[in-house]
Amino acid sequence: MIVILVLLLSAGYVIRKATKPLSQDQTRAETVAKKSGHLTSTSGFYWTNLDTTYYTVAGKNKAKQAVYAIVPKSGDNVTVLKQSDGLSRNAALQKVWNRNPKKVLSAALSMFNGKPAWQISYLNKSGKLCYLTYQYSNGKVLQQISNI
Repeated sequence: MIVILVLLLSAGYVIRKATKPLSQDQTRAETVAKKSGHLTSTSGFYWTNLDTTYYTVAGKNKAKQAVYAIVPKSGDNVTVLKQSDGLSRNAALQKVWNRNPKKVLSAALSMFNGKPAWQISYLNKSGKLCYLTYQYSNGKVLQQISNI
């Protein structure tokens, strides 16, 4: 029993230690989003790390509008978007599911070539890694990388 307890506690410690940096980044991004993006509450968090690291915080602003605040890792130049002005996460995921993937790995709002975009990674039927980037404003495919 003692060995099992020690193993469980050790596993918990390792998991906590491994996730601490992301947890700290989330807290920092939420603070920046509230200050620079004028969010009064938060309801979601996404992060991407392709060329540049971006953290996106979903929440509500002072006017109680649902918004996204896209925060670069530097914390400068926060982009705030009304959720109603663009493609929803579910709509972006539906476009990917229409391709019959084996598994969707992630879907996060980020910046791509200076424009807000949904970046989605998935495994196709063959198990190969693929990326799709959809423009936030109209759902147009901006980039497609297949069979990595």
